[in-house]
Amino acid sequence: MARTFRSILVGSLAFLASCNAFAQRTLVDSRDQAEGWYLPVHGEVSVEGKPVEDYKVILYKNNESLGEVPVGKSGIFELELDIDQMYTVRVLKDGYQEKIMNIDTTLPKDLTKYPDYECFINLQPTMAEGVDPFYTDFPSAIVRYSEEMKGFYHSEHYLTHIQTRLAGIASATF
Repeated sequence: MARTFRSILVGSLAFLASCNAFAQRTLVDSRDQAEGWYLPVHGEVSVEGKPVEDYKVILYKNNESLGEVPVGKSGIFELELDIDQMYTVRVLKDGYQEKIMNIDTTLPKDLTKYPDYECFINLQPTMAEGVDPFYTDFPSAIVRYSEEMKGFYHSEHYLTHIQTRLAGIASATF
């Protein structure tokens, strides 16, 4: 009987170890083995650091409108963007400058794991003093995969330049 119990225990431990190994294994080795790859985007919109409501998010894919994105409470929105596509996200709120974000979801062909993209959007009053109106048609941020940072990030150089032109400040967060 002790021998039977020991073989059941050893068998059970082997089964649990194989389940754990399966749970930690990557399900695919390359992207061509799966369909439906997407980039999760978590966005938070604020004014002067405080979350806002009553704003709109409109999503475009390859310059075609996909429609308005539902906005959650506390100024949060969520997107699932197909990989290897170009998107534009417009954030609109009455009395505030429109924010436009271009997102290129292209990934290196051998990449199978990547982090979600977290973005924080700070709205500014419409045509604040010192704003050059020429720059209001430009995207507020350009986002793409960074090999160096191993994730999706906005171009800090572009962001600083455009935000300086839009708000007359030396540096900003998107």
